[in-house]
Amino acid sequence: MTKEPNKGYHDWNHDLNALQQVGEEIIEEWEQERPQSTRDYPPVQWMADNGYSHLRWILREKHDMGTPEFFILLTSAGGTQEYEWKIDDVATIERVKTYINDRIDCRGWGSTTTRTQRAQINEILHRFATEYGDDKLITIANNPELQTEVYESFKEVVKRLREDLTSDNSAHHYVRAGHRFFEWLDRSNRIAYDPMENIEEEFRWEWKAEPTPLSPEQVRKLWIAAETPEERMLVVGYCIWGLRTKELPAIHIDQIFLDAHDPHIKFDEADRKNGEGQVSLIFGLDAFADLVENRAMQPSWNGYLFPSDNENRSALTGKQMRRRFKRLARKAGVKIDGDVPTPKHGRAFFYNIQADAESVLLEMAGAIAEEQGAKDAKAVRDAYLSPEKRRKYRRIFFRRQIRQVLPEDANTGYRKRIDSDSSLADFM
Repeated sequence: MTKEPNKGYHDWNHDLNALQQVGEEIIEEWEQERPQSTRDYPPVQWMADNGYSHLRWILREKHDMGTPEFFILLTSAGGTQEYEWKIDDVATIERVKTYINDRIDCRGWGSTTTRTQRAQINEILHRFATEYGDDKLITIANNPELQTEVYESFKEVVKRLREDLTSDNSAHHYVRAGHRFFEWLDRSNRIAYDPMENIEEEFRWEWKAEPTPLSPEQVRKLWIAAETPEERMLVVGYCIWGLRTKELPAIHIDQIFLDAHDPHIKFDEADRKNGEGQVSLIFGLDAFADLVENRAMQPSWNGYLFPSDNENRSALTGKQMRRRFKRLARKAGVKIDGDVPTPKHGRAFFYNIQADAESVLLEMAGAIAEEQGAKDAKAVRDAYLSPEKRRKYRRIFFRRQIRQVLPEDANTGYRKRIDSDSSLADFM
């Protein structure tokens, strides 16, 4: 039976280093429950069953990282306990320590960079030792006769790493961390050859660059060009609600809860890439109401916001939704970097507006801090406002930003019946 979400997530610091403590608690709980397991960390299903799905959301949305990568990094780094290496060869470990100290002195590595690089090197060396059957890397790299078979073992390590991690970006970070260590050893004549020389060139890397956000002016153009409830819902779903391409069409009416103070979409574990949770409907309920009214007039409507005509599918596919969004963008004359934008550019706009709302909240907390003679606006914000109030005011600021972007006709009667949290009394 799946547990309720761990309520402590409201207080989790989203900084990756701060999340280590959460990760360690999860690992401890997992080990106590499954002491005979050969896994170093729990599977995704166990996390969902034990109320930790929100960690997946934080890692995905804030750090572009999956839970396997997080736990690999955590266990490789040794958490907050005394550092534990995943290999036993003292000579290799000492060389890594020397390398890291040299980078601190010469490159000015900070504590975060140091921990990350050490963990990534640790993981690469551990995987090589497992694949090759020997962890004496310094000895091995000083025996040229072993060069070919060692190189092939490192190729297998990279292959497995790419399979285990969430993106080529993530895997490449590990590969480069390990390779830079060997390049340093080679440059300083501490080894006879670089066992990973040119290994990155063996693979095709598909980089996932952050999409360029639509500008406020472009979102406004999309809204003006939208002539039907379906087209307006494309703008709302992707640019205002920040949904993923495949999520919007697959939303069923039963997932939407129009609570007076917190209208939201509820996602179950199977519905969403980053697990169960909810998306607040801060704006756009008029467009939603229009679409539902339109759908309800169709006798065969199955309850999905964008139902499919294909009898084998309940809702439109992500590809079909992408095509519709691009059609609307062409009609609006909107392009990004010379190309027609897709829903992911709308989602990037949503995150920009969210960040702006957070900045406004911090700015207002800063004004309070100044009056009180305090210097840290963030500390005042966190001490002065409860988590519920911080959330409330982020919503207010988000909504105000959107009102400045969209024309007046995007904000009519339905919102007034739902929206009641518009007071800034705590700041007055």
